[in-house]
Amino acid sequence: MSKPLYGKSDGKEGESIEDIVRKQQWWIGNFALFMMFVGALIIYTTTEETIKNAYLSRSVIISFLIVMGLFIFYISRRKMETVLQTHLLSLMLLVVPITSISFLPYAAVTVWASSFLFLMIALISYQRIMMWYAIVIAIATSLYVMWNADTVTVEIDPTDHYGRIGMIVIGVSIALVINHLHIRNLNRLNDLAIQLHDTARRDEETGVLNRQGLNEIDFPRPEQQLIFVGIHLENYYELARYFGEDIQLQVLRACIERLKRQLPPYQAFARIEAGTLLIVMEKPDEVACKEAMEELSQEISVPYEIEGHHVYVNISIVIDNGEGATNNRKRRVQQLLTALQEAAQQNERVMCIDQEWRKDQELRVKAAQSLAQANIETDFHLVYQLQYDVQSEQFIGLEALVRWKTPLQGADRPSVFIPIAEKSDLIIRLGEWIFEESCKTRKALVDLVPDEFTLSVNVSPRQLTSDSFMPFIERTLLKYALKPQQIKIEITESQSLDFESQSIHRALKRIKTLDFPLSLDDFGTGHASYHVLERLLPLRQLKIPKQFIEQIGESEKRQSILESIFQLSQSMHVECIVEGVETGEEVRIAKGIGIHLFQGYFFAKPVSLEEIICLLQKTNEGTVR
Repeated sequence: MSKPLYGKSDGKEGESIEDIVRKQQWWIGNFALFMMFVGALIIYTTTEETIKNAYLSRSVIISFLIVMGLFIFYISRRKMETVLQTHLLSLMLLVVPITSISFLPYAAVTVWASSFLFLMIALISYQRIMMWYAIVIAIATSLYVMWNADTVTVEIDPTDHYGRIGMIVIGVSIALVINHLHIRNLNRLNDLAIQLHDTARRDEETGVLNRQGLNEIDFPRPEQQLIFVGIHLENYYELARYFGEDIQLQVLRACIERLKRQLPPYQAFARIEAGTLLIVMEKPDEVACKEAMEELSQEISVPYEIEGHHVYVNISIVIDNGEGATNNRKRRVQQLLTALQEAAQQNERVMCIDQEWRKDQELRVKAAQSLAQANIETDFHLVYQLQYDVQSEQFIGLEALVRWKTPLQGADRPSVFIPIAEKSDLIIRLGEWIFEESCKTRKALVDLVPDEFTLSVNVSPRQLTSDSFMPFIERTLLKYALKPQQIKIEITESQSLDFESQSIHRALKRIKTLDFPLSLDDFGTGHASYHVLERLLPLRQLKIPKQFIEQIGESEKRQSILESIFQLSQSMHVECIVEGVETGEEVRIAKGIGIHLFQGYFFAKPVSLEEIICLLQKTNEGTVR
C-alpha cells in the first residue's frame, strides 16, 4: 500500500498516491467511453462516399468502438493491480490507429492529431506507462501513414509528414517535461504530507503517540482481545506549581522511560492527556495482570532525581480488560479516562474496568439524560434519619436525605444521581429546594424537640462557590423564623472541595459568622489536611463514614483508625459522630473508644416526615411517663 498523501481527517483515511492514480483512471475510463460512443455516432452518420474507401465495414467499426468503450470503462472500475490496470487502459490508444488507418485516404491528415489528443490525455497520469503508450502509438501510426502515402487520394506534400512527426516529437518532449515536473511536485507534496501527518500523530513533548496517532493504528487482532492500561500522574499539575514546567516535563519523560523498561511487549504507547498515558497490550492472565500492575505502580512511584530535586509522583492505574468493550476506540479511551478519575477520587492505586463497570456507566449516562428532564418539585422527596446520643439516651438531631422517583432501575441511588447533578447547575436548584424543605421540616418539629435539636442538610462544593448560596439560606431562615443553630450544614470531604478556594473560604467565613453548626461528612476519605481543619473550617462535627465502622470487630486496623479520628476530634474540641452503624457490636466498640453519637439502621432507618413525627411523639410520651 502506498504512503498516504495526507493524514486522516475526522477518523477517515486520507488519499494515497494509488487513490489519486485510480481516480485518474476512472476519469480516463469515463472519457474513453464518451469518445467511443461519439466516434461510433460519427461513423454511423458518415456518407457512403467516404465509408466506401475504408478497409472495414461501417457495422464492424461501430461495434468495435462501442465494445472498446465499454471494455475500457469496465477496466477503469475494476479493483486490480494499478500497473496492470494502467497497461489495459493504455490499449485504448490502439483504437486510434485501427479506426483512422481504416480510412487511409484521409489518415495522413487525421491520425497524428488523434494520437496527439490522447497524448495530452495521458499527460495527466501520475504513472508514465500511458505516456510511453501514447508516444509509441503516435509515432508508429504517423510513420505507417507516411510509408503508405502513395495510396491516398488527398494530395499532400511528402515533406508535411516530416513536419508532423517533428511536431509530435516536440509535443512529446514538452509532455515529458511537464509530466516530470508534475510527478516531482506530487512526490514533494506527498513527502511533506507524510512528515506533517507523522508530526500530527505524535506528542511533541514526549515523542510517543497522541490521541490521533492512537486512533489511526490498525491492531493485528480484535481490540476486545487487547487490554488498555491507563496510567495517570495525579500530582502532574502540582509538579509545575512547585518545581516548574521544565522539571514537570522531565519527570513525565522519566516516567515514560521507566514504563517502557518495565512493561511487557505492547502494541501502542500514547499520551492522551497532560499527565495521562495509555498502553495497549495483549491480554495476559487477569489476576497476574492486576498483581503486575500493582507492582508496576510501586516501581513507577519511586522518587525521581531531577536536577537535584527529589520528586515524588502519585500514580493511578486502570486496566480495561476488554470484557464487554465497545468497538468504538474513542469511546473506550473516554471510558478509561472516566475510570482514572474515579480511581483518583476513591484513592485506588489499581482499578479494573469490566462488564459490570460498563453497565454502571451506561446507567449513569441514562440517569444524566433522565435528570435533565426531571421536575424538582414532583420527582424528588426527602426522607430523614435520626441521630442518637447513647450518653443521654435520646435523639439529638436528624439528617435530610434526598430521594429521586424515577422508573430507571438503579438510578434512584444517591451515589448515582447526586454526582451527576453536581456536574451541572441542577445541584444548585436541587440544593435550594432541599434546604427550604428541611427548614419547613425543622419548623414542623418545633413543639416536639428542644431548640438544640439540629437538622443536617448536605451542601455540595458547587453550592458553596455560588454567589447566591449564602443570601438564599439567610432569607430562608428568616422566612421560617429559625435560628442558624437549628440547621447543621454538612459538607463532604472530597477532591472537588478546594478548601483554599476564595469563594469557598468566603462562604465558610460567613457560615462561621452566622454561627451555623458545620459538619465535615465522610471524614478520612478525602484530602482535608490538619491545617484546613484547624484554620479554615468553623467545624462543630466530624462525621465518620460507614467503611470505618463496618465489621470493626474483625479488624484491629479499623479500630486504630477510628480511635485516631476520635482523638483528633477531641484535640480540636469538635463532636465525633459515626454513621452507618448496623449492629450492637459496632456501637459497643465505638463506645469503648469514647464515641457516643451515632446514626444508622441500628437506631433508626431513613423515613418520611410523618413517621419521624410519630416516632418523636411516642418518644416524648415515653419520657413523660
